[in-house]
Amino acid sequence: MYKFDDSFLESVGLEAMPAEQKDVFLQYAQDQLEVRIGEKMSEGLSDEQLDEFEKIIDNDQATLDAWIAGAGDYKSDAIYQKLSESLDDEGAVLSNYVTAKWLNQNCPQYQQIIQDSIESLRGEIAANKDALLANM
Repeated sequence: MYKFDDSFLESVGLEAMPAEQKDVFLQYAQDQLEVRIGEKMSEGLSDEQLDEFEKIIDNDQATLDAWIAGAGDYKSDAIYQKLSESLDDEGAVLSNYVTAKWLNQNCPQYQQIIQDSIESLRGEIAANKDALLANM
């Protein structure tokens, strides 16, 4: 997921934000991004798909196990290998792997949705930076 930090604040013109407000605002931006991505990704998905994805996100072991069982030689998959290199916990690797595979299968445009949502949020914040700073 996208990292909201001081460089993000600088990119939208909020580098002058009071230090005590930064963490609160960055968490708000992160939450807004997640809601927007979730709403956009859920368009066109069936209730069954949404239920399954929720179980995957919640690390429902039976759902994860079913996906792994159907994945064949998943350890040779480039996605699995990349996750194995960046994460130490095998459970986190498997959870992230299943999430990525589910998204590739059920919502192949998810990367574009993420990018569009980030840019939209960034634009809205930048357009309202003066009002935001005035209210801090």
